[in-house]
Amino acid sequence: MQSKFRGVFLTCDDAEVTADFYRDVAGVPLEAVSSHEYTYWMLDIDGVQIALHDAKAFADYSYPPNPASNLTHLYFRIPDLEAFLDHVQSVGAPLVEVDDVVVTLEDPDGRKVMFGTA
Repeated sequence: MQSKFRGVFLTCDDAEVTADFYRDVAGVPLEAVSSHEYTYWMLDIDGVQIALHDAKAFADYSYPPNPASNLTHLYFRIPDLEAFLDHVQSVGAPLVEVDDVVVTLEDPDGRKVMFGTA
């Protein structure tokens, strides 16, 4: 048997607020999906999904969220560092660190998210 990669699921204190962050900052067109238990936000590209779930509703082990975790890193490629920094300032996203290639921001759940030109 061979498995197939399906996606990345992020758990959040408030998935709607986190979805707004990724739509506003990264331009990720996350859409609300209602299940019989709760609403989550996701994007599916060719069978690979990124989804934002309410931590408390997702699973017992995922609540409370642990913003200090450094085991998962999200990375988005950007074409222009300076233009992206202007965009970050215009939307008021929390800036963590900037070097010559990568801008690191903090999402509403405390995850460090990297945006870089490499």
